[in-house]
Amino acid sequence: MRGLGTARRWSRALARAVRRRSARGIVLLYHRVAGPRFDPLMLDVSPSTFADHLALLRTEATVLPLGEFEERRRAGRLPERAVAITFDDGYADNLLTAVPLLRAADLPATIFVTAGMVDGSGEFWWDDVERVAFAAHPLAGGMPESGISWMAEGSLPVHDPSWNIFAPGTHTPRQHLFLSLCEGLRSLPPAERDARVSALRRWAAVPARGRESHRAVTRAELRALAATPGITIGAHSLTHPVLSAQPAVVQREELAASRAQLAAWTGTPVSCAAYPFGMAGDVSATTVRAARAAGFRAACANVAGPAWRWSSAWRVPRYLVRDWDAELFARHLQRWWTE
Repeated sequence: MRGLGTARRWSRALARAVRRRSARGIVLLYHRVAGPRFDPLMLDVSPSTFADHLALLRTEATVLPLGEFEERRRAGRLPERAVAITFDDGYADNLLTAVPLLRAADLPATIFVTAGMVDGSGEFWWDDVERVAFAAHPLAGGMPESGISWMAEGSLPVHDPSWNIFAPGTHTPRQHLFLSLCEGLRSLPPAERDARVSALRRWAAVPARGRESHRAVTRAELRALAATPGITIGAHSLTHPVLSAQPAVVQREELAASRAQLAAWTGTPVSCAAYPFGMAGDVSATTVRAARAAGFRAACANVAGPAWRWSSAWRVPRYLVRDWDAELFARHLQRWWTE
């Protein structure tokens, strides 16, 4: 057994050496270009910061459309410091704020859209949870069934606008409520998840209509995105579930129907997908089979790592980008290119 372990270590070391010497690139994952404002999940990059990121990429990288990036990656022909820019979810600010900055920098991007949110009047469920947990008024007892202990006397709306999920220290009752609800709702079947979120909104006296600042694109805006030179539309499921937690038939429907719907609305082919959440446990072999069966040519995950020639086309790694200043972003890029 000792010899087998040694052989495995040598095999892994050899694979790392091959990757380091092979053409590779990096795929960047953004969500929003908005703020500054309260952002507990750290999904926002401010417009000025995003402009700084693009300026750096123009001078330090070769930015390719995701489709071309994938073709050249699989052929082993990626240029040095190749980058593809992607966005997940399909927030309206992708069109209203990010696209003008991308156009000014003459850089391409792919925007993965959650088809079931298009033209909706509400918010993504995690944004609804934010509205519930951090409502500006006291929250009563009698929370709808959630498995979370909640005492009305702990509900005063004490609020730290700088708090986020990575902040150290003891959580306030509201912060704990936010974290617990996000974790408890994340893997539920979409219909059950949405029903529970609706019940939570009613309990917290939060309106069903969402904030203008947090809405998804409309159908007209989706068409405008698809018609913008350099912008490609990708699929991000119908309802943004954890796919691996759903039955195979649901996974197939989420991916195939989202692709068909987005293509019908935009009049353009949809060849790439991004798995909702997309971390290692969120994508199973069944999920990959569903993506292939839906007719996608590639699917992106949310697992950090460079994309090299033999990376799976069905789990393309991406680096999640936060609201980092230009200096910190440059340091991250340098480290990612040499990993």
